[in-house]
Order: sequence, then structure tokens, then C-alpha cells
Amino acid sequence: MAIGGRGGRGNKDTTRRYNNTEKAALVLLSMGKEVAAEILRNLDENEVKRISRAFMLVSEVPREDQFKITREFHSMIKAGETLLVDGREFAKTVISDAFGDEAGEGLLEYITGSRKEPISQIIADIPEKILNSFIAAEHPQTISFLLTKMNADQAAQVLQTMNEEAQTDLLIRIANLNMVKGDVVDEVREVLRSTLRSGGINEEEVSGPKSAADILNFVDRNNEERIITEIEEMYPDMAEQIRNLMFTFEDCKSIDDKGIQQVLKEVPRDQLVLAIKTA
Repeated sequence: MAIGGRGGRGNKDTTRRYNNTEKAALVLLSMGKEVAAEILRNLDENEVKRISRAFMLVSEVPREDQFKITREFHSMIKAGETLLVDGREFAKTVISDAFGDEAGEGLLEYITGSRKEPISQIIADIPEKILNSFIAAEHPQTISFLLTKMNADQAAQVLQTMNEEAQTDLLIRIANLNMVKGDVVDEVREVLRSTLRSGGINEEEVSGPKSAADILNFVDRNNEERIITEIEEMYPDMAEQIRNLMFTFEDCKSIDDKGIQQVLKEVPRDQLVLAIKTA
């Protein structure tokens, strides 16, 4: 759908309503590539993405709309009856001027949909309260997939907000995950998009047992033992696989001094402190 355009008949007001992003895009288009690029350099990434999407939709804008919008910005667009612009080419040039060819190309690929953002990055940008509300309303299989896309400590916190039966069920689902089909990922992404913004890839590989083990490493000791015991009663092989992938303080007994020093070097300090507190 193009920005602007004529509609209606007779003496009816044909001026369409523009949102702020569309207005900003139209003003930038009137300023020329160098000025527009300089302005874009001073905007944050999300603002650049929104305005660049608006560039892509521009075909022509009625003169009366141009005047109305430019008056709001206290300037005038010196143009004819319509503003005819190749929005795609303009966006490519302006973004490349603002961020360089390589970064600009990546941003354009994201905007046009040829490059999509990983689900893990979308989740990371969603406020905790909104994310928890979103997850609470989802199907367990969707929740299990989303948990594998979080940091293990964040997933453990989410898991512990649920009842005991749900905790065990989700860990079993996670351990059973392998490949998640692209259409399923797209469906999850579409719902996330309505929560915050778009992104993602066609198909994602999930290490189910490893994700389950990582999450359990951050669950408190009582719940950890209970969940793994319940899984063991139903799926002994799965429980053994998860146990083998978990690291506990009992494992330290079999590590020599040199190995312990190496572990202490490689484990982030905040995770080490948390592990000691919950040991």
C-alpha cells in the first residue's frame, strides 16, 4: 500500500491520515539523500527501521498532503502536484550513506524480509512482565520451544513460575525437541511480532536434552531433583541423558586442581556466585 494517494469524490476531504513515521519519511524524502543520511545517523536502530519501511511504501503523495505535513515540521516542500520517488532506491542510498555499504545492506535485508532476526533476540527485547504474560497464555509445546531460545537462567526463572506438573511436562517436551519446522517457527514469530517486533529464520535446530539440562542447572536443588526423578519414572533414558549433560558440585570431586582452576576461569563470575548460593 502506497503512502498517500487520492480517494473519494466530489468535495470530500481526500487528505488521508498519516502516522508519525510516515510523516518523518516524507520530510526526509524532501530533504535529499545527504541531509536525510545525516539525520538517520542520529536516530536509534528501531527508528531507522520504521522510517526505512515507510520509504519502501512511497509511490506518490498529493501536494495538499505534502503542504500539511511540512507545515507541521515548519518547512516547505518545493514540489509539483505530486512527489514521485523511488522509495527503495532512496532507502538504499540513504542507509548506505548513513551506516556504510556493509551495515546498510544488512539493514535493508532485514527491512525487506530477506534477512530475519533470531527469535532469541526478539525474546531478549521483550520486558519480563510482558513475556511472562505471553508465555502463560501459550500452548506447552510453544512454551518449550521458547524456553530453549532463552538464556538458561532466564528459562529456569520462567519454569519456576509454573506449577510442578507443568514444570516436568515442559522439561520432557524440551528434551524431545530436535528440529522445529519453519512454518511452526513462523507462527511463533508472528505472535511475538504482535508483542514487540518481527524477525526470525526459516528453520531452527534445537538441542533438546542439552537445553533441558542447562535449565535444570539453574533450578533450585529441591525442584531439580523432583523434576529429574519424575522424568526418570516415565522416560529413564531421557533422564539419564539429561543427568549426563548437567554439571553439579558432585562432579567437582572427580576434577583435579588444574581442572578446577580452568573451570573457575571459564565460568562467568555471576553464574559462579549463583551456583554457590544455590548449591
